[in-house]
Amino acid sequence: MKITTGNKIKLAVLAAGLTLMMVFGYFILRVADEKTTSDAGGIVSSGGPALTSPIDRAKKGLGLSANENDGTQTPAEIEKKAFEDQVVKELQKNYGKTIAKKSTQASLLNVKRYILSLFPGEDGENLFVRVIRRAFPDQADAIFDTLSQLEAYHAWLDENAALLEQMSEAEKKLFLWEMRESMFGEDAMEIWSGEMLATDARKKAMQDTMALLEQSYDTTIDEKLDMFHNALLQTYENTAEEFVLEYKDMSAKVFLSLESVQEELQQMSPEQRQWEINKVRRQMGFTEEQVEKMTEYDAIRNQRWETGYRYMEERDALAARFEGPELEEKLKAAREKYFNDEAGTIELEENDGFYRFLRPRVYGRN
Repeated sequence: MKITTGNKIKLAVLAAGLTLMMVFGYFILRVADEKTTSDAGGIVSSGGPALTSPIDRAKKGLGLSANENDGTQTPAEIEKKAFEDQVVKELQKNYGKTIAKKSTQASLLNVKRYILSLFPGEDGENLFVRVIRRAFPDQADAIFDTLSQLEAYHAWLDENAALLEQMSEAEKKLFLWEMRESMFGEDAMEIWSGEMLATDARKKAMQDTMALLEQSYDTTIDEKLDMFHNALLQTYENTAEEFVLEYKDMSAKVFLSLESVQEELQQMSPEQRQWEINKVRRQMGFTEEQVEKMTEYDAIRNQRWETGYRYMEERDALAARFEGPELEEKLKAAREKYFNDEAGTIELEENDGFYRFLRPRVYGRN
């Protein structure tokens, strides 16, 4: 599924949503804080002039003076009206330019949930309806339709949670997209484009970290490992791709393949090198039993490489002295001496121009 450039507005919408949540929290805290010491309609600071509260500022916006109360509104009602006015203002500022887009409309579900958390039940529902109709009168009905569909989708998710848990990540994504498209049609791509763009952004962030680590020759393996592990967590934890963190073996191999890591490992003694490799594996989440088993495999690989190096030295010496059928006979004997039953496989590889022991040695991997 291809994402058009226009759909990238979703990222901006998500950022705006976060900004709005912060504004809500800040506004409420200011109201709560400034209500504590009021005097003659203003907030009194020690030895200073009266300050105007957010409630008073909202009243001014409604055409009321700071100290005016017609007697029909309680302090709680005034505060709630001030909150409503502020929400309308912030919605228009952060969502107004793109409110006709389905992705923007869908993101307002978080705003609705936030309002309902402050004013549960019918009171909060009515407040949200008023806020939307005041902020976006021309788009209000479309917004409510979008949110109604989205709430139905989330209800479906809850009903099918057990089924989704049994699926692989790939199966789950396919299943979800089929349902999204059946419920939202072409709008599904726009509504969830942020999810797909976030996936691309996560990949880019991880690629940038890998590029940095690849050239980090002035840092220790421990420092590189901390950077790599933290990047993995920041990139994938609590995302749809969190399953990546379960592939410990893959993560360890990727880290150990870094050129800067291999250069440092090559300069170590065999004992120190194995200790560092084991530390990497523990950091990636392997148990002590698994680390011990992998250490045994490393010892076998080390022995194979030592054997391979000796064979290549002898092979070079034979190639310098012999040629033709005589060389082939000598090489066959050398392969059988060093590799026993694998001699035939080594011969086939060499006939294809592949020499396995001329490959780079990647400690902890091959």
